[in-house]
Amino acid sequence: MEHPKTELRQDPVSGEWVLLSTVRARRPNQFARSKKEKSPPRAACPFEDPQKSGNGSPLLWFVHPQKRKKGDVVVLRDWFLQVIRNKYPALSHHYKTCPTLIRDGVGAYMQGVGFHEVVVTSPHSRSIAHMSVEEVELIIRAYQERIHDLSAEKCLEYVLVFHNHGREAGASIYHPHSQLIALPIVPADVHVSIQGSRRYYHRKRRCVHCDIIRWERRKKERVLYKNKSFILLAPHVSKAAFEMRIYPLKHQSRFESIATKDRPLLADVLIAALRSIYRGLNDIAYNYFIHTTPFGRGHFDHYHWHLEILPKTATFGGVELGTGLEIVTVSPEDAAQYLRRFVSK
Repeated sequence: MEHPKTELRQDPVSGEWVLLSTVRARRPNQFARSKKEKSPPRAACPFEDPQKSGNGSPLLWFVHPQKRKKGDVVVLRDWFLQVIRNKYPALSHHYKTCPTLIRDGVGAYMQGVGFHEVVVTSPHSRSIAHMSVEEVELIIRAYQERIHDLSAEKCLEYVLVFHNHGREAGASIYHPHSQLIALPIVPADVHVSIQGSRRYYHRKRRCVHCDIIRWERRKKERVLYKNKSFILLAPHVSKAAFEMRIYPLKHQSRFESIATKDRPLLADVLIAALRSIYRGLNDIAYNYFIHTTPFGRGHFDHYHWHLEILPKTATFGGVELGTGLEIVTVSPEDAAQYLRRFVSK
């Protein structure tokens, strides 16, 4: 099918619009980095040996899967993954009482309490796109365990898991790492997503994300990859060129509820997605993050967790900043067709 040069598309969950405008679009392969980011020396890297760099004992750590299989005695120096507290946290975890909302004129504020953690993997220059399923499975397990543990902390309402790859995506340290930030509020974007999902459920008595998955599986043109538990697709309403999303095929509200048997299948799909960026876009910078349900109070059975991957293909200009309307210059249909060839092993 021939896709229009300009089209406004509305997100069925958030209600937000994007402007698809491919009139001045480059070919998909022209979005690729001209050259890959060089790895800085390991000796200067604070994550090469986190404890030697002044970080405290890890909150959680795993040895490499191969070492576990051999049955060797494991010690911290053999770590593959560590979860550590961020040395320069955005929030303070030193609090005795929950923050209260203080009104100040027409505005409001509260104390910035919470947790800020880093999930570091080894070795220094090996990104997720080049890891094995067993290795990425441990990353997913670490995310789950930390979300579960942080959910027991009083005062907290939400944990965001995110991963910045490349300087343009905000990665100030080259060494591969993800971050978790636990907040005493539900962020606006998450709130909009949850409320949109709730409205759709009240109107149709169905999960909006389940309907999206059924529709995409029927259409097929935006599906990049699928296994028996997860699907990778280019969203019909993409916020950026080459945006991808991973959904569990079966309805599931909480990321931390992923079954042990499904972790390797999620690892498989995540590797496939990031491999397509590495191969097809020459390792362009990207961010990924997980949208899951808030902690504690409230019923969120209508929600469907998902992982969003956003390559850094453009910078915001006046239209985006002035209207919130994002201009996407490669259709998700063309993006899926292009990236699909780089997904396979």
